[in-house]
Formats: sequence, C-alpha cells, structure tokens
Amino acid sequence: MKIRSLLTGALLAGAVCAAVSPAAHAQAPVDAGDFQVEYVKVKKANRKAVSILRRSGALESVAAEVNSRWALPRDIPIYVGDELEIGPAFIPDLPVEGEKISFINVPGTFLTEALRGMTKELRGVKGINGRQGMVYANEFIIAHEMGHAMVHQLDLPVTGREEDAVDGFAAYLLANNPKFGPATALSAAIFFDAYRQLRGKLTDEDFADEHSVLEQRIYQFICWVYGSDPKEFRSLVGKDGLPRERARRCPGEWNQLQRSWDRLLAPYVIPPAPAPADAATPTR
Repeated sequence: MKIRSLLTGALLAGAVCAAVSPAAHAQAPVDAGDFQVEYVKVKKANRKAVSILRRSGALESVAAEVNSRWALPRDIPIYVGDELEIGPAFIPDLPVEGEKISFINVPGTFLTEALRGMTKELRGVKGINGRQGMVYANEFIIAHEMGHAMVHQLDLPVTGREEDAVDGFAAYLLANNPKFGPATALSAAIFFDAYRQLRGKLTDEDFADEHSVLEQRIYQFICWVYGSDPKEFRSLVGKDGLPRERARRCPGEWNQLQRSWDRLLAPYVIPPAPAPADAATPTR
C-alpha cells in the first residue's frame, strides 16, 4: 500500500465535516472531574519534541473538548515527560502510597520517535511538515487513551476489543469535529504506517496482541475518514488505497460508530448552560 502519497493528498485537502451534536438527557450528570495535562521532567534528548507538542496546545485542546462535553466522576491527569517510560497508555488503579490512582502517560521518548517518523514520512510534501503531522497524530493518540479512561471511569460496555473501540472513540471525537478534523486520523495512519515499515515481518506476538495489527488499523482509519464524507475523500479509494468493496460499507460503518458512541455517552452529556435573562426585558 503506497500509504504516504495516498494519505498526504487527503491530509492536505483539509476538509472537515459538521460535528454531530451530542444528545441531551433529562437529568444532569455529576461533573466532578476533568482530564488535566501536566508536563513533567523531560530528558534533554526529548525536549524538542515535547516542546513542539506543548507549544501547540494540542493535548489541552483535546482535553478541553472532552471536559466540556461529558461529565467524569474524578480527575484524570495526563502526564507528558520521562518520569515513566510506559506508553502512550492509560494506567488504571495504580497503587501509590495506599491509594489507587489512574492516569494517562505520554513518554518523551515516544514523542521524539513520532517526530522523527513523521518528519521522514512528510519530507518533500508541500503544505505540511513533520512537526504538524506529529501534533495531528498525537491528537488522535491522546483521544484514544482518553477513550480507555472513559471506558474505565464510566464503566462503559465494550463488546469486542477495547483497543478497536477506543480507536473508534478517537475518530468519533475528532474526525468530523471542526475544531480538529480528519487530519488527526490521517496523520495517525501515516505514523502507524511508518512504524509498520520498521516492525518487519509479522510474528505470533503481533497476532496475539490486544491491538489489531497495524495494517488493519490503518485501513480502518481510512475507512472512517472516507465514510464521513465519501465525496470529499474519494481519492482514498482504489489502487493502493481502500478496496472498493470495503469502501461501499464505510459510510454505514461511520454512521454506526457515531450512533453507538452517542448512545453510550448520552447519560454523561453536560447540558448547555441556561441562557442569561435579558436585562432589557422589563419586570412586572
């Protein structure tokens, strides 16, 4: 699959679809927590990549989007730095000094690898560079980890692989959202393709992993983006891209994804604040 030329063309199209309004509910949920981004100690070798992501405000923007739409029972920190090398990952119920804490960890080493990989993949592409691609990809990746956290905190039902489900949450949150758009999923696909090339031949460990193999995830991201707007992203289908037989099912898959997450998260939607009374209206 010649993923680089296929995806960069769609990435540069810059199209976004209208966001789906979350469903309202009768009783307001208790909103006691937020995702909170915190930057911790970073190794010298990783400061450039971490600085790029920090200056972009990308993780904060994704966190703010989730915090404004759904109620969480408690805060979930998102640590970015090199104090823990695991991840990107959601770490639930870690015992610390007699308490259990849950958090998302994004290692600086991962961000450096992502910057290196995206710089290589996007070299020579006009209109986007490796820094921008790394930021877009990490918007999708952090949304994926937030999906894990929401499944855990809200005890959401998942049938099938949780990893596949939260890939879907990231696409649901970002791909047709005017604040973010399909560049997130497409950049994640480019990054995963770069990683796929480094991985080499598939092994039993790849097939046994809780994640779908990278090739499947790449095609799934393409399918969701195409399904969100088949006319705009028709270039993703055909030779070296999404097979036409699969493409015919992608609009239905995209609609099913939206309906499913709308329904799962409906009880936790934060209702809009009441409009202030018109001060110009006379009282009686």
